[in-house]
Amino acid sequence: MGELTDWTYRRFWAHVEHPYRRLRRRLLELAVPGLTILDAGCGHTAPNLQELRDSGATLVGVDLVHLEPQPGMELIEADLGRIPLPDASVDLIYSRSVMEHVVDPDAVYGEAARLLKPGGRWIFLTANRWDYVSIVSRLTPNRFHAGIVRRFEGRDEIDVFPTAYKTNDRGQIARHAAAHGFRIDAFERHGQYPAMFYRVGPLFLLATFFEKAVIKLPFLAGLRGWLYVELVKR
Repeated sequence: MGELTDWTYRRFWAHVEHPYRRLRRRLLELAVPGLTILDAGCGHTAPNLQELRDSGATLVGVDLVHLEPQPGMELIEADLGRIPLPDASVDLIYSRSVMEHVVDPDAVYGEAARLLKPGGRWIFLTANRWDYVSIVSRLTPNRFHAGIVRRFEGRDEIDVFPTAYKTNDRGQIARHAAAHGFRIDAFERHGQYPAMFYRVGPLFLLATFFEKAVIKLPFLAGLRGWLYVELVKR
């Protein structure tokens, strides 16, 4: 991270709410004692679930990766399409940066519908398949993704997973939701600072101009990088 990146971030992004914070704010609103909350795709240490630890809710995390035990929650290593929990046992499911990796959306939507109580809510924040990063990702074989992400974002390969983008625009989401008994309660498109170029100052500045245009101009809204979705089980 260099001086140009620092200046660009302070000038254009320091006071813009990141989509992650949008999700966090909503979860903190909803998490109350007595609820059972499932983080579908929680990650190795369930960092997002940890932020709900003081809510009084029953917390459960599921992921295929190796999970490190955490106090105050149950963590289960399982596929999101086959979660070993009883029918209608969950009040709220959420997923952050997970749905773009789902290869079989019908299995995951079906499992969410099975687990949720009637009126239960599933919230997910995922990449928009029409964002420029997603387009490049779809055109690039998955075997190259780890190296690209390591070069531009500095992330470890262990945290890079294959992408599929099978439920990552409004049409795809609407079809899967309807097929599995959900209604769309909220659908929002959000932009953010161009994280992919955070380590390359000139590209970060150039991408910032593009991102700001996409955020400001309604006719470009379909290119915003993030989709925030709330589904309710009928």
